[in-house]
Amino acid sequence: MLLIRSALPCWLLILSTGSLAHAGELIFDGDHEGAVFQGPITDDDIDNIIVQLENNKPKFIMLNSYGGGVSGAIRFAEYINDNGISTWVPKDAVCASACALVFFAGIQRFCEGKIYLHQFLPDKKYRTEKISMDKAFVNIQNKIGEVVIMLNNFGTPQFVLETMLTHPGLYELSEADLAKLNTVNSYGGISE
Repeated sequence: MLLIRSALPCWLLILSTGSLAHAGELIFDGDHEGAVFQGPITDDDIDNIIVQLENNKPKFIMLNSYGGGVSGAIRFAEYINDNGISTWVPKDAVCASACALVFFAGIQRFCEGKIYLHQFLPDKKYRTEKISMDKAFVNIQNKIGEVVIMLNNFGTPQFVLETMLTHPGLYELSEADLAKLNTVNSYGGISE
């Protein structure tokens, strides 16, 4: 267990030197108790991520991601929560946008890094398409509804939803906000 605690931060340093522009990836420690998720959450790659999680069954996952597709993040988050996996955002790591949904899914949560929230935006593939206003409103309201129900099921504090729904730009959670979200006081609390 001590090896895991010292190895995962080293992994994060190594991984964070690469670009977060490609598809997200999972890397597991030697005994598969912990995993690192690095990069964007893409709707197309989420099946592969879930298969890897299912095959390795980690107890906790370290997050370093600027977000990605909301639909993929919802599936990722539900898997994390349904399987009792804890989440961790280490110091110098970022969990932004859709990644935050995955963080909130953790059975135990600990953030030493940065979490950013913002309003829901349509997937990039739809931003250039012309669609009717009624279709756009229905799509956005349905996605917001999915997120609200999921976060409520996770027991996420109400201020998170309020922040997500009222900030069109990125909003960095403060230390006081993070203290309300952390369910443990140290990394050791998520890895046990």
